[in-house]
Amino acid sequence: MVSLPWTPTDRFIDRQPVSSASPKAGTPALGLYLDQNYLSGMAKEKPAFRELEPVLHAAVAQGVVAVFESEAHRIESAPRPDLPLLELLRAFSAGARFPAELAPRERNLERRLQALLEGVPGRAPRASDRLDARALAQALPRCDLVTCDAFMAEVVRRAGLDIRFRCELYAGRRADVERLRERLATEIAAPAG
Repeated sequence: MVSLPWTPTDRFIDRQPVSSASPKAGTPALGLYLDQNYLSGMAKEKPAFRELEPVLHAAVAQGVVAVFESEAHRIESAPRPDLPLLELLRAFSAGARFPAELAPRERNLERRLQALLEGVPGRAPRASDRLDARALAQALPRCDLVTCDAFMAEVVRRAGLDIRFRCELYAGRRADVERLRERLATEIAAPAG
C-alpha cells in the first residue's frame, strides 16, 4: 500500500467533454486514455490484452468510446521501434489528440501528481514519473476511462483524484484489463436510445 502525504479536499469538478457525439443514442462517447502498458500488451498479444483489442475496436467503430493520443505516447514509444505502438494507438484514436499545451488547471494537477510521487516514503524517483504525471494531468480531467500502471493507479486512488474527476481507473493487471473489456462490451451491447 502506498502512503501519500496529501489528502483530497477538493469537490467534484465537472469534466469538459473532448469527444464527439456518439451515433449511438446521440450521447458523448466515453473518453479513453490508453497508456503504454496497454498498448504494449496488445502489441505483444498478451492473453488479456488480446481479448480486449477486438472489443476496443468494436467500441471505437460504434462510437461508444473515443481514444486520445498524448505527447507521452510518442516519447514512450521511441525506445521500442520493434513494436508498432503508435500505429496501434492511431487505429483506435483516428488522430484525436490532447492539446500540446496543458491548461492552467492541468499544470496544477501535474505539479500535484509530481509532489505525490516525490512524497512516497522509500520510493526512489523514476525517469518516467514526470511523463506519467503529465499524461495523467491531461487524461484525468478529460477521460471517463483511464489506464495506467498499478503504482500510478494506487497514487491516483489514494489521493482521491479518480473520484474528483469522476473517472474509472484500470491498471495493467489481468483483472483490470478484463474489467475494462467487460465495461466496453456492456457499452457496445447497451440499447440505443
